[in-house]
Amino acid sequence: MEAPVAIAVLVGLAAPWLPPRPYWWAQLVAIGLPYASWALAAFGVAWLLGRRWRAVAFHAVLLLVVGVRAGGLGRLAEAGAAGPDDLVLTTFNIPQSGPSREALADSVVAFVQDAAPDVLLMQDARVAMRARGPAVEGVQVEAVRTRLPYRLEMPARLANHPGWQNNATDVAFFVRDGAGVEVLEQEVLIIGVERDPDVSLALRSHLRWGGREFVVYNVHLRSFGSPKPWEDDAVSLLRPSTWAPYLRQYRGVYAQRGDEADQIADAIAEETLPVVVAGDFNSTADNWSYHRLRTAGGVSRTDATQAAGGRAWGRTYHAERPFVRIDFVLADPALEVTGVTTSPVRFSDHRPVRVGLRWRDAAAEAETE
Repeated sequence: MEAPVAIAVLVGLAAPWLPPRPYWWAQLVAIGLPYASWALAAFGVAWLLGRRWRAVAFHAVLLLVVGVRAGGLGRLAEAGAAGPDDLVLTTFNIPQSGPSREALADSVVAFVQDAAPDVLLMQDARVAMRARGPAVEGVQVEAVRTRLPYRLEMPARLANHPGWQNNATDVAFFVRDGAGVEVLEQEVLIIGVERDPDVSLALRSHLRWGGREFVVYNVHLRSFGSPKPWEDDAVSLLRPSTWAPYLRQYRGVYAQRGDEADQIADAIAEETLPVVVAGDFNSTADNWSYHRLRTAGGVSRTDATQAAGGRAWGRTYHAERPFVRIDFVLADPALEVTGVTTSPVRFSDHRPVRVGLRWRDAAAEAETE
C-alpha cells in the first residue's frame, strides 16, 4: 500500500510543471496531494517505530518538499486581520441557485455588509449588456449594486465572446464607495475559440489606489461541468467501467483549461504594472493552471492564503465540508498580504476569500515610525 501513496505524492509534486494536455492524469492525482501526504506521514511514523532510518529519511525529505511547496515554512504565525489603511479585496463564487431569489439576495447583502471589502470580485455572477434597455444582472449582482454603497464597475462593452453569451460575462467587479479605489480602464479577455458555456472567463481592471496603479484579473477558469461523479448513483468505486465517461470528460477539461490559462497568463505577461490575480481557478494549488497564473510573466506572486497560514489551509470547496482550495488571491511582490479570512457560508458552494493588501514600501515606513 505504501508504494502507490509515495508515487501519488511524487506525481502531485511534479504536476505543476507537467502540461495538462498530455499529463491530465497527473493533474487529477495532484488534487489529492495533501491527503496522500498525510498517509505518507503515517507510514513514516511506522518506519520510525521500527527504526528503519533510511525509510524514515526518505519520508522526511518528501514531506519536507510538500511543506515547502505549501508555504509552510514562510507562513505568518496567525491569519491576521487587515488594518484600517489596507486595501481589502474579497473574491467569491456565488452561483444563482437555491429555492429563493430573495433569500439569496438577503444572504449576499448580509455577507458583504459584514465583510466590507473595498473591492469585491464575483464569479458565477451574470452581467449582460444590452444595446437597448438596462443591463441584465444576476440577483446577487443586483442586490449588491442596489442595496449597498457599491459601484458595479464593468466595461461598456463586454464583447461578443465566441465561447459564451453575447456581450455578457460572469465575472463581476465592485468597488465600495469611499474606498479610494479608482477604476481607470477595464477589458474582458476573449478566451478560447469554441462555443462552449464552460469556457474560462477573465476581467482585467486597471486601478489606482494609495497613489499607485496596479491591475486586477478576476478569473473564473473552466469547470469540470455537471453532473459530478460523486453525485452520480451509477458510479461505483468497485466498477472501473463506470469511471470511464468522467475520465474522458476530465481529460478534455484539463486540456482546454490549460490552454485557456495559457492565454490569460500570456496577457498578464504583457503587463508593466503590478498584477493581482484572483478568483475561482477550479484547480488546486498543486495543479498546472494555478502555477501558470501564479508565475505568469516570470513573477512569483504571493498566494495570500499560503502566506497567512491557518489550520484549515483556506479550503474553499465544497462550502459545507471543504475538501480542496480552488479560490485564490495571488498578489504581486509589490504588495504585502496583511490578513486573510475564509468564511463558512450556506448560500454558495464556495467559501469566500477576504484578503488585506498594502504596498510594501508603505508597510516598511509604518514599521519605522
